[in-house]
Amino acid sequence: MSRGFTIVEILVVLAILGITAAAVVPALARATEEDDVTATARGVERVLLAARTTALERAARIDVELIPLPEGARYWVHTQGGALLDSGTIVLAGSSRIQSPVPRPRFRFGPTGIVDGDSLLVLGTAGARVLVIDRWTGAIRVDAR
Repeated sequence: MSRGFTIVEILVVLAILGITAAAVVPALARATEEDDVTATARGVERVLLAARTTALERAARIDVELIPLPEGARYWVHTQGGALLDSGTIVLAGSSRIQSPVPRPRFRFGPTGIVDGDSLLVLGTAGARVLVIDRWTGAIRVDAR
Protein backbone atom coordinates (compact mmCIF):
# COMPACT_ATOMS: atom_id res chain seq x y z
CA MET A 1 0.00 0.00 0.00
CA SER A 2 1.52 3.32 -1.07
CA ARG A 3 0.91 6.70 0.43
CA GLY A 4 0.64 9.93 -1.52
CA PHE A 5 -1.18 11.23 -4.57
CA THR A 6 -0.87 10.06 -8.13
CA ILE A 7 0.08 12.48 -10.89
CA VAL A 8 -3.48 12.27 -12.27
CA GLU A 9 -5.00 13.36 -8.94
CA ILE A 10 -2.61 16.30 -8.71
CA LEU A 11 -3.41 17.37 -12.30
CA VAL A 12 -7.15 17.18 -11.63
CA VAL A 13 -6.81 19.40 -8.55
CA LEU A 14 -4.67 21.90 -10.49
CA ALA A 15 -7.23 21.97 -13.32
CA ILE A 16 -10.04 22.69 -10.85
CA LEU A 17 -8.02 25.49 -9.23
CA GLY A 18 -7.25 26.98 -12.66
CA ILE A 19 -10.92 27.00 -13.68
CA THR A 20 -11.91 28.58 -10.37
CA ALA A 21 -9.24 31.28 -10.70
CA ALA A 22 -10.36 32.04 -14.27
CA ALA A 23 -13.91 32.61 -13.02
CA VAL A 24 -12.94 34.74 -9.99
CA VAL A 25 -10.41 37.16 -11.53
CA PRO A 26 -12.89 38.98 -13.85
CA ALA A 27 -15.38 39.30 -10.99
CA LEU A 28 -12.70 40.91 -8.81
CA ALA A 29 -11.84 43.37 -11.60
CA ARG A 30 -15.52 44.40 -11.87
CA ALA A 31 -15.75 44.79 -8.09
CA THR A 32 -12.80 47.21 -8.15
CA GLU A 33 -14.46 49.33 -10.83
CA GLU A 34 -17.71 49.32 -8.87
CA ASP A 35 -15.76 50.57 -5.88
CA ASP A 36 -14.65 53.58 -7.98
CA VAL A 37 -18.26 54.43 -8.80
CA THR A 38 -19.35 53.94 -5.20
CA ALA A 39 -16.41 56.02 -3.90
CA THR A 40 -17.42 58.96 -6.12
CA ALA A 41 -21.07 58.64 -5.04
CA ARG A 42 -19.98 58.57 -1.39
CA GLY A 43 -18.00 61.79 -1.94
CA VAL A 44 -21.14 63.55 -3.17
CA GLU A 45 -23.12 62.00 -0.34
CA ARG A 46 -20.67 63.40 2.25
CA VAL A 47 -21.09 66.96 0.93
CA LEU A 48 -24.88 66.67 0.97
CA LEU A 49 -24.96 65.13 4.45
CA ALA A 50 -22.76 67.93 5.79
CA ALA A 51 -25.13 70.51 4.28
CA ARG A 52 -28.16 68.75 5.76
CA THR A 53 -26.50 68.62 9.18
CA THR A 54 -25.68 72.34 8.97
CA ALA A 55 -29.30 73.13 8.04
CA LEU A 56 -30.58 71.19 11.05
CA GLU A 57 -28.01 72.65 13.46
CA ARG A 58 -28.64 76.24 12.38
CA ALA A 59 -32.39 75.78 11.82
CA ALA A 60 -31.92 77.59 8.52
CA ARG A 61 -32.18 76.83 4.83
CA ILE A 62 -28.93 75.68 3.22
CA ASP A 63 -28.40 75.51 -0.56
CA VAL A 64 -25.88 73.29 -2.33
CA GLU A 65 -24.93 73.83 -5.96
CA LEU A 66 -22.84 71.34 -7.97
CA ILE A 67 -21.17 71.68 -11.34
CA PRO A 68 -20.20 68.28 -12.77
CA LEU A 69 -16.85 68.53 -14.60
CA PRO A 70 -14.76 65.90 -16.44
CA GLU A 71 -12.24 65.80 -13.58
CA GLY A 72 -14.74 65.97 -10.71
CA ALA A 73 -17.43 68.30 -9.46
CA ARG A 74 -17.21 71.77 -7.95
CA TYR A 75 -19.64 72.53 -5.15
CA TRP A 76 -20.75 75.56 -3.15
CA VAL A 77 -22.75 75.56 0.08
CA HIS A 78 -24.66 78.78 0.83
CA THR A 79 -27.03 80.05 3.48
CA GLN A 80 -30.43 81.36 2.46
CA GLY A 81 -28.98 84.88 2.55
CA GLY A 82 -26.22 83.89 0.13
CA ALA A 83 -23.31 83.68 2.57
CA LEU A 84 -20.77 81.08 1.47
CA LEU A 85 -20.26 78.35 4.07
CA ASP A 86 -18.16 75.88 2.13
CA SER A 87 -16.85 75.13 -1.34
CA GLY A 88 -14.57 72.57 -2.86
CA THR A 89 -14.08 69.83 -5.39
CA ILE A 90 -15.34 66.26 -5.35
CA VAL A 91 -12.62 64.18 -6.98
CA LEU A 92 -13.72 61.40 -9.31
CA ALA A 93 -12.43 57.95 -8.46
CA GLY A 94 -11.15 55.90 -11.38
CA SER A 95 -13.25 56.12 -14.53
CA SER A 96 -16.43 57.40 -12.86
CA ARG A 97 -18.34 60.55 -13.80
CA ILE A 98 -21.22 62.56 -12.36
CA GLN A 99 -24.25 63.18 -14.54
CA SER A 100 -27.44 65.19 -14.05
CA PRO A 101 -30.31 66.20 -16.33
CA VAL A 102 -29.56 69.84 -15.46
CA PRO A 103 -26.17 71.57 -15.94
CA ARG A 104 -26.01 72.81 -12.32
CA PRO A 105 -27.84 70.46 -9.94
CA ARG A 106 -29.05 72.22 -6.79
CA PHE A 107 -30.20 70.94 -3.43
CA ARG A 108 -32.10 72.97 -0.84
CA PHE A 109 -32.15 71.67 2.73
CA GLY A 110 -34.82 73.17 4.96
CA PRO A 111 -34.48 73.93 8.67
CA THR A 112 -36.58 70.87 9.56
CA GLY A 113 -34.67 68.45 7.31
CA ILE A 114 -37.00 68.61 4.30
CA VAL A 115 -35.05 68.68 1.04
CA ASP A 116 -35.74 69.63 -2.54
CA GLY A 117 -33.26 68.99 -5.31
CA ASP A 118 -32.26 67.66 -8.68
CA SER A 119 -31.29 64.09 -9.41
CA LEU A 120 -27.69 62.89 -9.61
CA LEU A 121 -26.25 59.81 -11.22
CA VAL A 122 -22.69 58.52 -10.83
CA LEU A 123 -21.63 56.43 -13.82
CA GLY A 124 -18.68 54.18 -14.49
CA THR A 125 -17.67 51.28 -16.69
CA ALA A 126 -19.03 48.82 -14.13
CA GLY A 127 -22.43 50.39 -13.57
CA ALA A 128 -24.21 53.34 -12.05
CA ARG A 129 -25.17 54.63 -8.62
CA VAL A 130 -28.10 56.92 -7.93
CA LEU A 131 -28.10 59.36 -5.03
CA VAL A 132 -31.55 59.00 -3.51
CA ILE A 133 -32.71 61.72 -1.15
CA ASP A 134 -35.92 61.27 0.80
CA ARG A 135 -37.79 64.52 0.29
CA TRP A 136 -39.43 64.52 3.73
CA THR A 137 -36.72 63.21 6.02
CA GLY A 138 -33.68 64.41 4.07
CA ALA A 139 -32.06 60.99 4.44
CA ILE A 140 -29.50 60.34 1.69
CA ARG A 141 -28.48 56.95 0.37
CA VAL A 142 -26.58 55.54 -2.59
CA ASP A 143 -28.44 52.89 -4.60
CA ALA A 144 -27.23 50.67 -7.42
CA ARG A 145 -29.07 51.32 -10.64
